[in-house]
Amino acid sequence: MVVRIKAKSTIIKTAVNLGKGMSFHLNESGQPIETEEGIRTHSYRHNKVEPNFSLLYHPDRITECQEMNLFLMHRFEGHFSLKKNIKESEAFSDAYYASQPGKQLNVKTVRSIAKHLKAFLDWLAKDEASYFEVIAAPLSRQSVDDNISQLPVWRYHKYLCDRVATNDKAKRLSYNTAQERIRAVKTFYIWSHKRGAIDSLPFSLEYEQVRIKSKTKPSESSLFLLPTSTTRSGGLWEWVSNLSIPKTIKQKEDSSDKELQPYSPQELKQLLQTVTAQKSPYKIYLQCALLGGLRSFEVSAIDQCDIFDPDKIENKKRIPKLNIVRKGHKPVRLTIARVLMKLLYLHTLLPMNKKQRTKHETTYGMNNSEHQLPLFMNSSGERINEETPGNTISIVRKEQRELGLEILSRTFHDLRATFATYVAKYLIEKGESESSIRQILMTLMSHESFKTTKRYIDFAKNVGVDAYGAMSEWVQDIYGDVDALLVREAENATAN
Repeated sequence: MVVRIKAKSTIIKTAVNLGKGMSFHLNESGQPIETEEGIRTHSYRHNKVEPNFSLLYHPDRITECQEMNLFLMHRFEGHFSLKKNIKESEAFSDAYYASQPGKQLNVKTVRSIAKHLKAFLDWLAKDEASYFEVIAAPLSRQSVDDNISQLPVWRYHKYLCDRVATNDKAKRLSYNTAQERIRAVKTFYIWSHKRGAIDSLPFSLEYEQVRIKSKTKPSESSLFLLPTSTTRSGGLWEWVSNLSIPKTIKQKEDSSDKELQPYSPQELKQLLQTVTAQKSPYKIYLQCALLGGLRSFEVSAIDQCDIFDPDKIENKKRIPKLNIVRKGHKPVRLTIARVLMKLLYLHTLLPMNKKQRTKHETTYGMNNSEHQLPLFMNSSGERINEETPGNTISIVRKEQRELGLEILSRTFHDLRATFATYVAKYLIEKGESESSIRQILMTLMSHESFKTTKRYIDFAKNVGVDAYGAMSEWVQDIYGDVDALLVREAENATAN
């Protein structure tokens, strides 16, 4: 008896040419020219190479992979979108905006969609199902019953719901993750139906107007109302479907705000005392998040040209700043603590960093404006992936699991919440006004809305006076010397 082990899908990051005007190469007799592997050669009239695009691969599901990869390319290019183009000017008609490509996605968003489709692809292979299996007629919203419950997409929906509702924490899936996965699959089906790959949608889909509270003053001209609004009360048109994860199965812990969970002193000690947290480069990754509030992709984006030795006499009055692109493609010059700048500078002196720098400059040359020298590089001298710093916590958990220690429940992003909460708490104890704390935190965190910042302030107010314990001196050492600087920076940012 031969037992066949089912293969799993993988996400391959590779260079993809998304150019226009593709044509195959032909020889003098008009026959296609092929490589030694039998692949037809081709070229583009206008090249557009994306060097790090995410593609799905499964040895037993090549057809599905081809469809999903084309879907990812169309989403990336804006050829397919469920959102209407925003009407930016009354000089052009609704028909003009409707004919234009949708909003393009960035590589990171495409990678996230690919991960959700990968989960669906693995389920299809395990269940031996085909996503092409649909029904011949469109569904009404009330038609989710036994006669369609065995369709693959609804079996997958039940599988996700069962994982959200299970009491087994090892198998449990968070409500938000399950919702993102089913949303990615739903959008993929809509795209497949639009291009004719499937005959119909196995779920309901209706374009409905969703009521919203209108912020438009009655005196304003109707000419400038939302183009999607057709009633006096105002509203937005959205695609509404019955294919979603019900909120009734959400676990209690899913209701908590996981983005606002700063590390306690005990959890920080638990993290920083691990062998992983003492090794380079994991140690500096954690310090960037804890002492600078940087996200994982922001850590990977730091360039060496911004790093200097703050202890040198000529740099005593120089303000430590990093030129990074924050969430939402927002470029900023971020002020950081001098202690963090010193740690980043020391990283540039490591033999490992010098070796990686040599490889990078051998490939791209010195002082290449198109390929800035990264601070953090892999063994090939290339900039690390955006997820690499955040993966530090997974490595810490693996170490704890192997040693039989308590597994850390906090995440890498929680270090950012720790940074913001401790800064807010420190400033509260210093007697700063809430408006001053608001300005400082909005500058440090690059928040678009004070609503987000205020949550950190309120959270810090709930931390007891003695909550720092042995960390009180640590907090003051990190943030005390930059207090005046941050206040001045916030005031300057507001004034400008």
